[in-house]
Amino acid sequence: MKHATLTIVFLLVFSIKATSENLDSLMLSRVFSYQRNFTQDANGLSTNVYVKFLYQTNRRNLLMWTVPYGYSIAGGERNFVSEQYSRLTFNDMNDYKNNRQVYYTTIPHNRRTMPILLEFLTPNLYHVTLYGDHVLSPFNRENLVYYHYDIHKSDDRFVRIKFRPRFFPNTQLVNGHALVEYQTGHIDQIELNGEFDMIRFRTRTMQGENGKRALLPRHLQTDIQFKFMGNDITSHFEALYDSPITLPDTLHVIGNRHLIDSIRPIALSATETAIYEKHDKRNNIVAKVEEKEEDTDSLPQKTAPKEHNYWEEIGWDMIGSNLIRSISTENDKASFKLYPLLNPQYISFSARKGFSYRMKAGIGYKFNNQTSLSIVPQLGYNFKQREFYYTLPFEFKYDKLTDGRIYAKLQKDNRIGNSTVINEIKNEFGELEELNQHDLDLFRDTHFSVKNIISPKSWLTLEAGFIYHHRKAVNPYQMSRFGKSTEYNSLAPAIGVKVRPWKKAPVFSVDYERGLKTRFSDLPYERWEADMSYKHPMPHLQQLNLRFGGGLYTAKNINYFMDFTNFRENNLPEGWDDDWSGNFQLLASEMYNASDYYLRSNISYESPLLAVSMIPLVGRYVERERAYLNSLSIAHSRIYSELGYGFTCRYFSMALFASFLNIEYQRMGCKFTFELFRRW
Repeated sequence: MKHATLTIVFLLVFSIKATSENLDSLMLSRVFSYQRNFTQDANGLSTNVYVKFLYQTNRRNLLMWTVPYGYSIAGGERNFVSEQYSRLTFNDMNDYKNNRQVYYTTIPHNRRTMPILLEFLTPNLYHVTLYGDHVLSPFNRENLVYYHYDIHKSDDRFVRIKFRPRFFPNTQLVNGHALVEYQTGHIDQIELNGEFDMIRFRTRTMQGENGKRALLPRHLQTDIQFKFMGNDITSHFEALYDSPITLPDTLHVIGNRHLIDSIRPIALSATETAIYEKHDKRNNIVAKVEEKEEDTDSLPQKTAPKEHNYWEEIGWDMIGSNLIRSISTENDKASFKLYPLLNPQYISFSARKGFSYRMKAGIGYKFNNQTSLSIVPQLGYNFKQREFYYTLPFEFKYDKLTDGRIYAKLQKDNRIGNSTVINEIKNEFGELEELNQHDLDLFRDTHFSVKNIISPKSWLTLEAGFIYHHRKAVNPYQMSRFGKSTEYNSLAPAIGVKVRPWKKAPVFSVDYERGLKTRFSDLPYERWEADMSYKHPMPHLQQLNLRFGGGLYTAKNINYFMDFTNFRENNLPEGWDDDWSGNFQLLASEMYNASDYYLRSNISYESPLLAVSMIPLVGRYVERERAYLNSLSIAHSRIYSELGYGFTCRYFSMALFASFLNIEYQRMGCKFTFELFRRW
């Protein structure tokens, strides 16, 4: 009897556990496959969206002026209300156009503040990431390994799913709960709690009921807290999708109180109403008295002109517009963008090069549907070398069908050096101690190139043009003293071919240059280069970056300048995504110019959750990690290699590298760039 009782209890426990496991796996499978089975994609979906924002400043100091768009609320009143009415049109959930039609705010001069909050309007629940390219969604199958789920039946129609990070909290993960339809896996309601890029958020949504509408919220509320260096800002915003009034697409109205009052689909809260009343009183705004029933033009009127604070409007507005945030303007023909002048993202540091700073702008003009012109100048300064660098690229597109364009670039972006010149002086004058004190092996390189580029096929790109180099000795006096030329010029026709066999294939390229002997150039040479680069996306936002290549001088007249296109220093780096992969970080500058051939490989692997992210407390702020392996073979040297590890967080990116010749350790170094407000 005792054994029979134990057996029954065991079977009941096993049955309950199995039932629970079956429910968990069944519901997760239905949620993960819901979009594929019931909605497909959001292409062509459009909706009217009304949003109201409440901003409350709890603490602030002078550093609030450095926050992009933060200067709008850095002084004066502490509480503000903003409202906007927009038309959202989707290509997919991560690619949509937000056409803002009506905007009203109590922020002075109808300014915006913290536009990054708009990113939290449309969480993409079924995608790998909830917001753009970050924050892993708990409702995508690829992220199952990162989340722990507790699933319980709520009633005959719904189950409740609680989710949290499986291992440690991290800025790329969220926690919360959702109410899900048992039969279909449709998410009816959800609450998300997380923190990313100095923004702590709590989002509650009620999703659309069926079809493509199920991909969007129908009602969303989000509470935000932003803390930065003693500043504490909270915001509550509420969005209503499928608002009933459809406005003309061409409508663009700012500052019309009567209009926003007439189309507002939900009531203001008591706090928001009080802020409006205080704003109206402060600005002497009263409603016009309606004398006739048919008078519909009762717009709010100012009874007295307000005195202008010219220091605020001219002084601080100019500083805010030019120094700490981007300036951009565009119309049907022209566009202009000046990136912030005081931007920590443009500061980088490496142990070998020291601190560098850069800035850039963008100018565009569209002549017609076929032709357009764009200019994206960059300027940089290296504090260790005490030298300015610049690049001024022009691109003129003339044929949309073949992507035909003329690309020209004037550039001064690095010093080029070679020990050959010192060796020649030593052979002529002997071993002089001063030879290593005057930078005799360094030349400043200014070059200009023009290429005609066409893509007759989607997988094929052809280039043809020429490149001109003017190289001048860093120390012309000492060079002249030893009887060496201080300036060298080269002019070379150049052709190139790029092939990408299919859409997600690696990109293969071959480049050829042939230097000419003319009255304007004295360096005839012949150079070949081949290169392959590939970015392979993997699950969970992981990515494998590969680059392999080589180059060869088959004819040369002078050994001073082995100037390869794909193997050279870059003193105007773009940052984590563009510069750190595919390049060498500790390689001495003279090594780029020491050989008439090179073979290189650069491999990096990146993941949002790798090693440091698993460390309690500290790891929760790591957004992405990356491991590096770089190798190089050149003449008269052993195999050179670099091993590296790096991570990025809300404030900065940093990487440590160690270099080796064969397996012999050489040195260690680091690279550092600011990431502060990069997404803002």
